[in-house]
Amino acid sequence: MKKGNRTVILGFCIVFLGLLAGCNNPKKPSADTDKSSASTKVTTELTASSKETKVTKETTTQTPEQSSTAQETKETEESHEQAKEEVPKVMDLAQIQQGDYSSLNGTWGNGLGNTIFIENNTMNFTDISNQKQPAEIIGQNVDIPLLNSSDGTPELVSYMGDSNKVKAYEQQLGLEANQGFVSLRSNLPGAVIYVSFLPKGVMGDILEGDNNQDKIVAVGTQNTATSVRATYVYYKID
Repeated sequence: MKKGNRTVILGFCIVFLGLLAGCNNPKKPSADTDKSSASTKVTTELTASSKETKVTKETTTQTPEQSSTAQETKETEESHEQAKEEVPKVMDLAQIQQGDYSSLNGTWGNGLGNTIFIENNTMNFTDISNQKQPAEIIGQNVDIPLLNSSDGTPELVSYMGDSNKVKAYEQQLGLEANQGFVSLRSNLPGAVIYVSFLPKGVMGDILEGDNNQDKIVAVGTQNTATSVRATYVYYKID
């Protein structure tokens, strides 16, 4: 009987010792799991950040093909703009008859060393009549300072007798339409100042000259508007 009791007591002791051993060695899977979870989170965040950086770089950086296409497009647009600027204007007779000289803009010169500077509705002549008379035309009016009185209007001069006074010139220009060209005219006592515009291919009564260019003739004369020598003819020089 005593032997059986010892056996039972010994069994209880073994079980009790086993329970104590379990309490002194707690399981650690939870900590390891937390570390693994944290590591996985960091890795995920780094991967996401890397992807975002890559997407941003790909979005803002052009490929060589895109850059080349953009450059070609820009060069083409610039080439078209330059071509537009380089296309020479053609003498527009309809505009000229309205006092618009923009199709002639620039500097014109003749073989006598005289020039005409033209800008939109204004023409400035170093000599409008070949009589050393500078002048300015604005629209359809002419001003010749050497033939003006002190108040800036055309002076009165004798014509066909001292008692007969007439204007030295007419400020309001007349218009003559001829075959293929037009002329502005200002009447003088016994003569006319003509400013004529002859497009390429039209010669009028010019004695020789370049038929392949636009031309201007400015002269004081008793003859027809364009009956002049070649040296009197103005061509575009700038």
